[in-house]
Amino acid sequence: MAEVVEKIAIKVIQTGTVVRNHESGVKGVVIDDPFEVCGPNEVPVVYEGTTLYGGTDVEKLELIGPENAQADFVKCGAGRGEEACIFLTIGPEGPECQRFGSLRNALIARKESMTAQREPSQLYPACQLT
Repeated sequence: MAEVVEKIAIKVIQTGTVVRNHESGVKGVVIDDPFEVCGPNEVPVVYEGTTLYGGTDVEKLELIGPENAQADFVKCGAGRGEEACIFLTIGPEGPECQRFGSLRNALIARKESMTAQREPSQLYPACQLT
């Protein structure tokens, strides 16, 4: 009897989904692909310890669940100059984390002109945990 393996469809993987790469064992988060660098069976993933993203074949990924970082003015460093996170923004309902959001690439591109010039290299840095 042949073993049935459930394949992950690309459309099932939404932006903000935490995944693990089967080959490397490293966790990452699926983000938007504004530059369309991904191939037909790939999704854009930012892995732990990196700030750049690349396309990863969906067959190499295990779905873990939604990325639930909660932005908080105090924990994200608002008003602390260089200690602040560049991904902290203000939205209609208060603080927002754009580490994996639609403004991610724009904020990274402008980092050099900001007072806060640091960005988290961990998937869940302490400033995001609530």
